[in-house]
Amino acid sequence: MKLHMLLMLALTTGLLCTGVPALAQTEEPVPAEETEFVEPELSYEDYTVKAYSISFFGGSFSGATYLDNMELGERTVLTDDAYFLLGYNGENLYDTFVDPNIYDAARKEIETGPAYGGKIGIYISRDFHLDLSGTYAQGKAVTSMLYRTDPVVDRNITERRVIDTDEGFKVMKGGIGLGYDAVPATFLGIVPRLGFSLGGVINRYSKLKDKTALYVEANFGLNYEVFNNWDLAVGADITAFAYEVDELGYSNMVNYKTYTVGLTWHIDVIPDQTRAAWEAEQNDRRRRH
Repeated sequence: MKLHMLLMLALTTGLLCTGVPALAQTEEPVPAEETEFVEPELSYEDYTVKAYSISFFGGSFSGATYLDNMELGERTVLTDDAYFLLGYNGENLYDTFVDPNIYDAARKEIETGPAYGGKIGIYISRDFHLDLSGTYAQGKAVTSMLYRTDPVVDRNITERRVIDTDEGFKVMKGGIGLGYDAVPATFLGIVPRLGFSLGGVINRYSKLKDKTALYVEANFGLNYEVFNNWDLAVGADITAFAYEVDELGYSNMVNYKTYTVGLTWHIDVIPDQTRAAWEAEQNDRRRRH
């Protein structure tokens, strides 16, 4: 009996000695407390782009005169090889229609027409923005000349007549510019806007070859917020470029003017709290100075 009890005691002791380490090995380690990463809050200056704007507009295109010959006289004459006036069908009008004894002082111009376009603004500060713009305009190309009603008796009796037209003339221009919203000059909620642009213009005829050129442009406008992030915008653009004139063999400087009205949508990328804090800081700095 004693032997039996001794064997049971030894067996129990062995199991306890071998089982405890086994339990200790299978027990999962308690993970260390995880540290939550908090991203640092960005300041106003940390944002490279402060906001975007998208504008759509329509209006009127002024057109321009790109050829305006003087009336012939004692001190103004044409040489034999200068009787060239290109028609919008590609033919010389002196060969097909124009009698130099009756017609004089050729003028070529683009008449007023509608204009449409859009602009994307990228604000690099509160007031300054880079603008990508495009405009499409339609007009009518017109060639007119003085018509002498009585070239024999009195050459001074004249009237101007249209002798050739191109109803399908179009203007397409696009460029990049720098704009400034004159927020400090705001009056009655109206914000003046100024800008300067560079780009390219395509003058497209129905049959003749396109006349292309690089342009410089001055931009003027007024914006008024009609509801949240939407402005009513009126603008005027003056575009200057060199227009290649076939009859002259060189280019004439031409100005197009475009008058528009449209809507501008502002898209803010800076959190309201961050912008408000920055504006409060700017106002406090102005008061101190």
